[in-house]
Amino acid sequence: MIRKSFMALCLLLLTACMAENSVTGRSQFIIIPPSQDAALGLEAMNEVKKSAPVVTTGSMAERVQRIGQRIARVSDKPDLDWEFVVIDEPVLNAWALPGGKVAVYRNMMDNLNDQQLAAVLGHEVAHAVLRHGAEQMSRAQAQNLAIVGLGVLVSSQTENQEVAQMAVGLGALASQGFVSLPHSRKMELEADHIGTIYMAKAGYDPRNAVTLWQKMASLKEGGGGQPTFLSTHPSDDKRIGRLNARMDEYLSNYRR
Repeated sequence: MIRKSFMALCLLLLTACMAENSVTGRSQFIIIPPSQDAALGLEAMNEVKKSAPVVTTGSMAERVQRIGQRIARVSDKPDLDWEFVVIDEPVLNAWALPGGKVAVYRNMMDNLNDQQLAAVLGHEVAHAVLRHGAEQMSRAQAQNLAIVGLGVLVSSQTENQEVAQMAVGLGALASQGFVSLPHSRKMELEADHIGTIYMAKAGYDPRNAVTLWQKMASLKEGGGGQPTFLSTHPSDDKRIGRLNARMDEYLSNYRR
């Protein structure tokens, strides 16, 4: 009875929260309504500003704002409350929060030209437009529910608590290895594609999306990194191959 009730609850949750993304056509599991995106992103950005050296004025901030806003204007959600900031830390990274809050770290600013930076910002704008942050949070909540449910089911079938705890641990590992990480790679490739369209529409040469990942590969310490199947990000070679395969599409947007 417990097993049937839990499975029914999971099925109801999954079917109720699946929606087709209007940009990509892909079905997404999202339990957070779009109306909450702006509040979540603003709250998270305010917390970042309290704990990190966020730069909002000066030449670096003006540069990221200029390029970012130019791309946001041609995106599928130009009316989001877009904000682009620089974090003054020697890190080779960038990220986007729900609702259009984007940050780029100083190492990106120092090592990339405007065209390559446009590829980064196009990618991050795409993450926000496609609601990848809300999707990741929704999937994490659903996975936690499933792991708790697994513990309840196993505990109801055995009095051995070590067995129950092992089942929960294996469930969490399987969730991370076969659900979270592959899905994150899918979202990264999706953001590469849509972000390159955005940068091209904004007047930036999409061939620089390829040079971006070539440069990123050369800048990474150690030159190898984790194997693709254990990483939340696709390999640079895979990204480059997929971008080159659709370059005619990107160039047609650029030349319009």
